[in-house]
Amino acid sequence: MKNRSEARRGFTLIEILLVLAIIGMLAGVAIFAMVGQREGAKLDITKAMIHSVENALDTYNMNIGHYPTEEEGGMDALRVKPNFQNETLGEKWRGPYLKQEARDPWGNKLNYQLTPPGTPEAQQTPYKLWSFGPNGTDENGGGDDIKNWTDETTTK
Repeated sequence: MKNRSEARRGFTLIEILLVLAIIGMLAGVAIFAMVGQREGAKLDITKAMIHSVENALDTYNMNIGHYPTEEEGGMDALRVKPNFQNETLGEKWRGPYLKQEARDPWGNKLNYQLTPPGTPEAQQTPYKLWSFGPNGTDENGGGDDIKNWTDETTTK
């Protein structure tokens, strides 16, 4: 005759709780790893977006002969034809160069600023293009901002 303990085989409450705890820990690790991947993807998307806007700015420059000025609407001149003082410039505009307003994955508009001619910055790039980055705070290219220029703090 079989004992009662041999006849009933199953999991105890302790074993079930232990399995649930292990599954919970694995899920926590997976979620934590995915959050890091998501932020990295947002940074990569922003870098690609800056590169795309750079291409649009360069195309505008090739057509018009200069990069958009504040009087022309800045980066808005890439989407909407500006009111040019010179009619021949208006005829050269072949836009829109961008389909929509350039916003980073955090919802902030990309920043654009022409660099003053004759400055060391202008030798590196004719304009600055940057995102405020994850913290959404304007650090003018510092901190976690994502930008199209490098700081000239390194010595050659």
